[in-house]
Amino acid sequence: MSEENKTKKWLYEFFVKKTVEKRETEKSKNDKGEEVETTKTVTEELNIPLMLKKPNRKLYEQADLFYGIKLSEGIKAGLLTKSLLAKRYSNDGGFLSESEKEKYAGLYMNLFELETELQRLQVNLDKISSSQRKEKIKEVTVKMLETRRDLQEFELAQQSLFDQTAEVRAKNQTVMWWLLNLSLHKEGEEVLTVFGEGDYDDRIAKYDEYEEQDDPFWNEAIKKLAYFVSFWESGQASEWEDFDSIAEKLEPEEEGEEETEEKAEEKAEEKAEQKEDKPAAKKAVKKANKNKKEPTPA
Repeated sequence: MSEENKTKKWLYEFFVKKTVEKRETEKSKNDKGEEVETTKTVTEELNIPLMLKKPNRKLYEQADLFYGIKLSEGIKAGLLTKSLLAKRYSNDGGFLSESEKEKYAGLYMNLFELETELQRLQVNLDKISSSQRKEKIKEVTVKMLETRRDLQEFELAQQSLFDQTAEVRAKNQTVMWWLLNLSLHKEGEEVLTVFGEGDYDDRIAKYDEYEEQDDPFWNEAIKKLAYFVSFWESGQASEWEDFDSIAEKLEPEEEGEEETEEKAEEKAEEKAEQKEDKPAAKKAVKKANKNKKEPTPA
């Protein structure tokens, strides 16, 4: 990608393959020597550029206003804020029951013991053979990953209590607002907005239109745009290289590609560590239509 694009034009630019049909006309001569034309339909695969626009001060101000309006709507509709929900649970003795507290503490103690065992194996304090040490390290590593996943599932279950707060609702809709306002694509040399012009409702209508079409190109394009916007909005991507890293994770594995044991373990560990940091786009894309259809409180 050119340095101009990286530093001036867009937050990010990527490509999605699109299959298009076009008619081609061939000229030939028949048995009588007469020139005839034959037209046929052929398919062609194109790489369509999609971009995320760099937001200016005006867009940031509009996004802040949109968040405030949606937060107010949620509160008026009866949704609790995070602070009020936390206070309510605190008055009831906290989020966890005694058995849950014991389970949580047990998982952490188990993880601590596994980490200690791994350290012993790495320095080979027990003086075992190389093959035995490698096998035991593998076993301990797998157990650590499983324990971390159990811990994160436990923590996510507690965090889900806050999924229906006024802030979460407003946050999800604001991520969608950014998606609708930053997404661009190219047709020839012309740069166009993916979701058209107009206000939030106009652009959501265009989003619904794409969803109803169920076109493979737009399904893939919007999915990737949503992930990029979410990582950017949450502060996890700001530089071009950050988006490149996210794009690599979105690409499917090549068929027949074999994973090494080390690569599989790294991937499992990364997935476990990042499970609690899933981007808001996943919820925003799924919930936006439902939220926009909620009646505005009087």
